[in-house]
Amino acid sequence: MSHVFKGQLCGLICTDCREVLSDVIVRLYRVREGENIAALAVASAKDTAAILSDDDVGGKAGRLIAETKTDADGRFSFELGEREQYAGEAFEVDVYCASVPRMKAGAEETRPLQFTITTLQPLWRRVEGGFLAVWDYCIPFRLWCAIRARFGAWTICGTVRSCETQEPIAGLKVSAFDADWTQPDALGAATTDGAGKFRIDYSAADFKKTPFSPFINIEWFGGPDLYFRVETGGGQVLLDEPPTRGRASDRENAGPCFCVDLCVDFDEPPPFDQPWFTHVGDFHIYSDISSATGRTLAAVVGHGGPDYGFFGALKLKGFCPKTLPGDPTKPMRYRFLYQLEGEPTPTPIAGALVSDAVIGYRPIYWKLFDDNLVLTTQTVRLQASGATPDPTPAPVSPGPWGPVPAHVIVPDSDGWVTVDQNFSDDGINGVLMRFNTTQVLPVAGAPGSGAGNPVADPKNGRATALIFEAGPVGEPAAYSNTLAKIHVNNWIEVRELNLQQFISGDSGACSGLSADLDVLYSVDHELLASWGVRIESASGDAPGTVVPPLPAGSTARGGSGTLHFDISSWASCSYRVWLDTRRRLTDGENDDDTNSLLLTFCK
Repeated sequence: MSHVFKGQLCGLICTDCREVLSDVIVRLYRVREGENIAALAVASAKDTAAILSDDDVGGKAGRLIAETKTDADGRFSFELGEREQYAGEAFEVDVYCASVPRMKAGAEETRPLQFTITTLQPLWRRVEGGFLAVWDYCIPFRLWCAIRARFGAWTICGTVRSCETQEPIAGLKVSAFDADWTQPDALGAATTDGAGKFRIDYSAADFKKTPFSPFINIEWFGGPDLYFRVETGGGQVLLDEPPTRGRASDRENAGPCFCVDLCVDFDEPPPFDQPWFTHVGDFHIYSDISSATGRTLAAVVGHGGPDYGFFGALKLKGFCPKTLPGDPTKPMRYRFLYQLEGEPTPTPIAGALVSDAVIGYRPIYWKLFDDNLVLTTQTVRLQASGATPDPTPAPVSPGPWGPVPAHVIVPDSDGWVTVDQNFSDDGINGVLMRFNTTQVLPVAGAPGSGAGNPVADPKNGRATALIFEAGPVGEPAAYSNTLAKIHVNNWIEVRELNLQQFISGDSGACSGLSADLDVLYSVDHELLASWGVRIESASGDAPGTVVPPLPAGSTARGGSGTLHFDISSWASCSYRVWLDTRRRLTDGENDDDTNSLLLTFCK
């Protein structure tokens, strides 16, 4: 009998600031002979967790049961059986790290380390084919921050709120500094998300710098003395703490993990003429999408709902003026970038990542009806390729010339889109770009394990950040705001249906059934809105009265099994067996449709 041990690991930086442990190695060890296993298994992890020396690691190598690597979401899975000589007993859980998440280049310590978490007796439950146990664990911040410090990785997590209303404020730039005696050190900057949260990662070298670095680095006592500046995307300073604030007892000698709450006197949206990314489809990026999950909070104008993910091509909406606010001589440009969770750098949305979208209209003189030019409207589209000249060349006379062709704009290789100066309005107000997520997270059918069986390899979506930048043509971005997390899942759900009588019957699907009906079904998806098995017939006395309630649900991850029916008393007729599924996904304007599988049989 196999024992499947699954789980997910994360590390706490603060109570409300955590990170998944992606790409680390989880190792399971047999407990030492003579150890009090019962006492160890019930002990708190804070009492058993410890960073191990090389000698410690080498000394337990002979007790290794198995090891595996976590995925991008910190998830892991072991299948333990005869090969591992495992029969369900307690084991030690260790983690081996070659680095830590979001470690800044240039950090002091990059030597791998291993730490033990606890001795665990899994709570096994019987499933088809063996036993299953699930263990999700978040490493306490004292241990996790000590580990980060060993790698020279330092972090600030914080929240920015309105001083008056205490509401979080999104889209603000937060900069952190160290009030060094020799010179202030800039540690880094970040933009607040929809929950007003920000994170700044830096290294010890950033606050040990002096004018003579790298030959002389000074930090007399421990960590940096922190102070902050907060400003809007347009550069309006809302909070500018003096360096002396870093000498206060709550800021002085900050540790490798530091958490802070800041408040500013600001509760207004950006100026109406400022470039701004506001919506994915009809969902506002800050008020309608959870900053924790990247999924929708509620339905908007009839689509989506609580905890919906996103799929397909997403309309990214907002505003970008024709010219720089305050300087009409400078045309504007903008772009979007995406950054999958766990990836080090963002990627411009360009080329095949761009889906066709109408981004505006502009006036044009055109021979619509005869040989006379009349003022009409030309559609402006943003596409992956096929840019058209500007101005649109006129066809050879005489007229009429037929419908006005669209003017096509193609982002450059870095994703920049120059705002058409001939737009009817003052800029683009609405769809700025359509992001084809299927080029990043391709559409594919999630693998099943055969109708009637649990899915052995369930698939999940990925979170990504969407970054908007805008500025004058040929100059660096002057404006920026970010949707820190949006959850995208393009996997097609597992949808498997079969009849045992079709598999084992002498004539397969062509044989009529008389006494037994066994329906095999399997459904799986990370986000299921609904699923269910149903049976229909042309007979007036069949199912509904003959068939008992059939399995159905509205929560992930679906289900699997075999339904047995004694059909000897059913009417002689044709029957249809359906398996219906619908994913809890939206593209911001349209939700996923119900998908169905159909089998027919005769009694």
